[in-house]
Amino acid sequence: DPETLLKYGVVKVKLPSQAEFDCEKWATELSQISPLNIAGYGDNEDAFYRNIMDEPDFPFELFLSSEIGEVISKYFLQQHEQQKQSSCEEKDQSSTCCADEEKKEDQPSDVKECLRLDDAFCIHYNTEQDDTTCAKHMDPSDITVNMCLEKSDDVTGSEVKFYGTQSLQHIKKADENLNKGAGQGEDFSFLVNQEQGYATIHYGCHPHETIPLKRGRRTNIVLTYCYKDESKSGVALRTCYATS
Repeated sequence: DPETLLKYGVVKVKLPSQAEFDCEKWATELSQISPLNIAGYGDNEDAFYRNIMDEPDFPFELFLSSEIGEVISKYFLQQHEQQKQSSCEEKDQSSTCCADEEKKEDQPSDVKECLRLDDAFCIHYNTEQDDTTCAKHMDPSDITVNMCLEKSDDVTGSEVKFYGTQSLQHIKKADENLNKGAGQGEDFSFLVNQEQGYATIHYGCHPHETIPLKRGRRTNIVLTYCYKDESKSGVALRTCYATS
């Protein structure tokens, strides 16, 4: 439910049209072994990973100019001052990365003027791999855009599991009691299904993991963005990206 995800601090948005961005074409091309990554990929033990920062033809500039950029500007960009202050400390998964909902702030500048692309990579999961998970972690980014380019019809598992909730601008946060978890003091968590042709957008400091793929395959591209003005970024305030 998109409305529920908004209250939890996650937004799903449709990728640019096929005329602008051919998901299947890029999924096929980028999930192949290249001369740059062949040395680290040969045993099929882990999920396929390929850094794409140096891909000359990949349309990186397209995404911040699309609905993805509009969503970042509306729900995420205006909160950077509070994100810097809170920095989503690991000890308090219920803390927010953003400003008080009632606090009024100036409209943000152009999202492309505020953010820089820090990293970009393709990750591909299939059942021939021994390990199709990604352990619980936070990203070294202020904002992460996780785009699902290809997903077979028979996929079972491989959802992204988020821990705790974050607040987004213009959205009433989910009930704080959710963060207390249930039973033996466990953190509140929720699953986000990866849909082909859609991006999942979240704060980099929102703890998450990928659960095992039981059947099928999927290919995603992850773009991590940081504020150009380092004084507005929460990344440097995080001393550890892995979480227990």
